[in-house]
Amino acid sequence: MRTEKDLTETLRTAADHAPEPGGLLAGVEGHRRRGRRRRTQGLAVATAVAAVLATGTVMAANGRQAAAPPPAARPFPQATAVPLEQVWSRAVVTMPTMRADGLRRVPVTALDATRILAVAGPRADTIRAIEVYDTTTRTFREITDISVPPDMRTYRPQPPALDGLNLAWHVNAVRKDGTKVREIWTVPLAGGEPRQIAAMTGEHLRIERIALDGDRIIWSERTGGVWWMPLTGGAPKRFPGSEGLHLVKWPWASDVADLEDRSQTRVVNLSTGRPATKDVVAPLDALRLRCGPSWCQGVRGGRTYLQRVDGSAAAEPQGLGLVPRFSDYPALDRFVVTGSAVYDVRTGTLATYDRPGIWWGNFMSAEPSATMYWSERANEYRVLNLAAVPPAQ
Repeated sequence: MRTEKDLTETLRTAADHAPEPGGLLAGVEGHRRRGRRRRTQGLAVATAVAAVLATGTVMAANGRQAAAPPPAARPFPQATAVPLEQVWSRAVVTMPTMRADGLRRVPVTALDATRILAVAGPRADTIRAIEVYDTTTRTFREITDISVPPDMRTYRPQPPALDGLNLAWHVNAVRKDGTKVREIWTVPLAGGEPRQIAAMTGEHLRIERIALDGDRIIWSERTGGVWWMPLTGGAPKRFPGSEGLHLVKWPWASDVADLEDRSQTRVVNLSTGRPATKDVVAPLDALRLRCGPSWCQGVRGGRTYLQRVDGSAAAEPQGLGLVPRFSDYPALDRFVVTGSAVYDVRTGTLATYDRPGIWWGNFMSAEPSATMYWSERANEYRVLNLAAVPPAQ
């Protein structure tokens, strides 16, 4: 599976070092293939794995022994593999790829069961419009267009975030005088004129993920730390106790960044004034574990490994395949996407696909995307809207 999420390592690393950081769509056109790199695990990991195999010890991922060790992961029986368009037929829709003005659309994520957020641009490194696609009426509504200020040499919007009322995005930009700047913009989801709420140079150039929470914008930075600012603008403020944390999905934060190989050890709620921390309880041989509010996914023993944050419901579903190396937590805290299937942790459904052109929208979204899309014919996408999958199906 070729996914935008798989491209983020190259693009985000380049953004740190190159004078012209990568753009929102750059991964779609510019990096269609990537090699799979394998890193040899160090002696500490090997020793920990040996300890697990020898003693069965389950630890909190932060190294402390769990007070109540969860049961060992149970390989699920081979699930009945059902083609996704058969098991979730009502969640698969078509979407035109091209606008009348020649801009190419790309799905971002699902707003709900009948609306898909999309962006459009003339080429890979430029976004010029944000739209909502109504899958029932098969019509588009433009939320806003995005223009390039005349004083900018490069201007590349990054994955958008939304909260049901507003939409926000940040821009990696370089002015004509060579100054790097990070802008933050917002617009009502209902549509309107976009409004810039920040243009930061110097300290806040390494924004990695943003979120919206009512009347404020929230973001984390690659060096760690979660910040906020009113939608009316003002000075950035850091959440108390967020040092070293990275935004997962507001109000949740993690102690590892997206592109780190080590497993997440904490899920931290930052909305309570004082950080409320849940330790991730997991086997020591679970690798690259990433957790949302409830569920975690990673790799263990060469298989995709799933569990709840507290270590319960541990499982290694057979027939699922491996999650991408730098995958996030399950989409909608429910769906695990690999190169050959989508697994619903709520129902145990395994929906499979066998398409060389599958693209996942995860790179395009500030959170794990609720859409997958592929192209079977010119000028049309097939889109799986995970938000349209019924709770019990």
